[in-house]
Amino acid sequence: MKFSMNQNAASPETLNIKKAPQLLYAGQISDNPHWKFSSHKHDNLSEIVYISGGQGTFIIDGITYEASQGDILVYNKDVLHEEWSNPDHPLQTYFCGITNLSIQGLKDLHVIPSDIEPVIRRNKYSSKIETYLSEIFDEAALQAKGYEMICQNLLTSLIMVIHRIIHLHHQDASAEKQDSLSHRIKEYIDKHYTRNLSLDDLAEVFFISPYYLSHVFKEDMNLSPIHYLITRRMGEAKRLLVSTNLKIREVAQLVGYDNPNYFTMLFKKFTGESPKKFKEKHMERLYYQK
Repeated sequence: MKFSMNQNAASPETLNIKKAPQLLYAGQISDNPHWKFSSHKHDNLSEIVYISGGQGTFIIDGITYEASQGDILVYNKDVLHEEWSNPDHPLQTYFCGITNLSIQGLKDLHVIPSDIEPVIRRNKYSSKIETYLSEIFDEAALQAKGYEMICQNLLTSLIMVIHRIIHLHHQDASAEKQDSLSHRIKEYIDKHYTRNLSLDDLAEVFFISPYYLSHVFKEDMNLSPIHYLITRRMGEAKRLLVSTNLKIREVAQLVGYDNPNYFTMLFKKFTGESPKKFKEKHMERLYYQK
């Protein structure tokens, strides 16, 4: 089966799910007008998010999207993304992490084809998507007998409906990606953010002066290369803090900091709270499979 943007796009009737999806976690965000999750990606799962209220900004694979109530977001495995709430209209969402998924014609763990726009706009199936995700969240929180099978069936239905929407509304996700110098610098930082990178190091890689590199990057990205590097690291640190049992010093090392105290200072500066407090607060509304 081949998925594409043309009339040959797969229909939900022919969708072949080779491996039944397994719930890794389910969560909910609400009542936090200043909620933000810096740039990060998932290397062992895909994620589905439904906006049940409010508005937010999402940068997915380098493209910025505004999304609001009724919209659905799909983060395939290994896709870099960043999210934050509109303080005037705080986000309310349901979300879940999916593993073990295999759909014929797609890479393992991918929910949708890579050429499909990751933001699916509000449509006649939005309420059904919200029902599935809210029930998954409730089952994961309760964890009563048989909840694993119920969650698996709900996930399968959720994915089938998403593909039905794609089939009915062929969304154009072929936006051209700029091959500008600033985007090449960003891609290099995204790939090597765990290294001890300085402005001089980056300038040497791209055979330009540090001043010119910083000027070009800041003009296009609205922040300096080093600020972006730190933001990228903080995003990955947030992901590790809420999705693993790693100690803070271990998280610090994984995102490029040998000194855990310096990491803690930077994390608090960029997020407004310590790594420990961040982990405790976000774990309250996140339920993992046992």
